[in-house]
Amino acid sequence: MVTGALALAAHGVSTTAQKTSNVAMVDADLNVPAANMPLSTKWQAHPVTGAHANLPWSNVRVNGDNTQEAQNEPYVAVDPRNSNHMVAGANSWQAGDGHFEVYAYVTFDGGRTWTSSQPYINRNASRLNAADPTVAFGPKGEVYFAFVALTPAQGAVAISRSFDGGLTWASQSWATSFFGGADKPAIVANGGELNLFYQNGTLYNTVSRDGGSSWGNSTAIEVGGRNAAPVVSKGVVNVFYSTADSIRVASLSTAGNGYSRATVANVTALQPRAAHYRASIYPAAGADSKGNLYVAWADGRNAGRGNDILFSRSSGNGWSAPVTINTDSGNADQLMPALSVGSDNAVNISWLDTRNDSANYNYDVYMTRSSDGVHFGANTRVTNVSSNPDNDQRTGGSMIGDYFALAAGDGVVYSFWTDTRNNNEDIFMATVTVNANN
Repeated sequence: MVTGALALAAHGVSTTAQKTSNVAMVDADLNVPAANMPLSTKWQAHPVTGAHANLPWSNVRVNGDNTQEAQNEPYVAVDPRNSNHMVAGANSWQAGDGHFEVYAYVTFDGGRTWTSSQPYINRNASRLNAADPTVAFGPKGEVYFAFVALTPAQGAVAISRSFDGGLTWASQSWATSFFGGADKPAIVANGGELNLFYQNGTLYNTVSRDGGSSWGNSTAIEVGGRNAAPVVSKGVVNVFYSTADSIRVASLSTAGNGYSRATVANVTALQPRAAHYRASIYPAAGADSKGNLYVAWADGRNAGRGNDILFSRSSGNGWSAPVTINTDSGNADQLMPALSVGSDNAVNISWLDTRNDSANYNYDVYMTRSSDGVHFGANTRVTNVSSNPDNDQRTGGSMIGDYFALAAGDGVVYSFWTDTRNNNEDIFMATVTVNANN
C-alpha cells in the first residue's frame, strides 16, 4: 500500500502546511467542562428505567474514589508489549468544590483491578483545573499522558511521563502556552517521535523528538479542523478530524515537510435528541498491520432513524462509501463511537446507544466487530445496566463526556464508558471476549 503524502497526492489533494511558533487565536467553543461547575441544589437521584441484561462479562468500576463526584470522558491505551497492561485517563471532580482534574487509572491484569494516580504535577500559574486526557505508550514502555490545564479558560497542553507503567509520574512538560488557548489534545507515538494535536479555531500539531522533554513549533493543519484522532500506519502519522461538514484525514509527509489532506466523507449535523448532554461528531480511527485505515463517526443523515454510527475504510485508493454499522430498526440514537484494531487485524467499534429505552433517553454501550474490515457481525450489548444521563449531581446531565473509549487485546476487547448506575458519573469498563471468526 502507498501511504502518506504520496498516496494522497495521487488523488490531487494539497500537501502544504503553514508553520507558526506562536498560536494566538482563541476558539469561542473550547470543549472543556464548565469551570467550577456547582452542585445542583435541586438534584435527586434518577433510578434507571432501561433494561437490565445478563451478560457473559462483568462491568467493572475503574475509578476507586469513595466520593459521589463525577468522572467522565475516558481515554485508554494498551501496552503493545503486554495487552493486560492498560492506562486509562478521565476527567474527575473528586476534589470537590467544582474543581476538576485528570486522573490516570492503571491495570496490569486485564482490567480486573485498577490503581489510580495523578499526572498533573506542575500547577503552572495557579491553573487549578485540568481536562481532556489522552494517553500513548512509547517504544520502551514509557507512558505519555497529555491534557489541557486551565482556570477558568485559555488552556495550555501539558504532557506528563511515567516510567513505571503509569503508577507514578516523573516529569512534565508544556507543549503550548497559556497565551493562546488550546483544547482537545491527542497524542500518538511514532517510533522515537511524539506527535501532539490540539485545536483552537485551527487544528495544530507539534512534535517532540526527545521523549516529551521539549516541543517544536506548532504546525497548522487546517482552519476549522477539530477533534483529532491520530493513528500510525506503516510509519506514517495519519490524523483524522472533523470540520463543519466533513471527516478529513491529514498524513504527515515522509519527507517531514507538511501534511497532505483528503476528505473521507461529508457529514450531516446530528439530529435533535431527547437528552441534553453534549454530543458532537468525533471521528474514531485505527489502522491494521497491512496499512488499511478505518474511521467511524456519529452522523445525522439517516432521517427518521435517529443519529447513527457510520464507517469507512481505505486501502490506499480512496475511501469507501460510508455504511451504517448499528443494526437497530428504530429511531434510537447512536453516538460517541470508539474504534480499535487488534493484533489480529479485526476492527472493533463501540458506541453509546439508546435502543433499550423507548424514550431514547437512557443509554447503553454496544459494539460490533469485523475480521476483514468490511463485514461486521451482530451488534453486541456491553453494559448490563442502562445509564440515565441526568443521574449526577455535579453535571446534572449536561455532560457525560464527549467520547467513550475502546482498546483491543489478545482475544478480548476492552470497552470504557461513563456510567451512572451508582447515582453519579463513574468510569466503567468491560472485558469482552471475542470470536475470532467474527
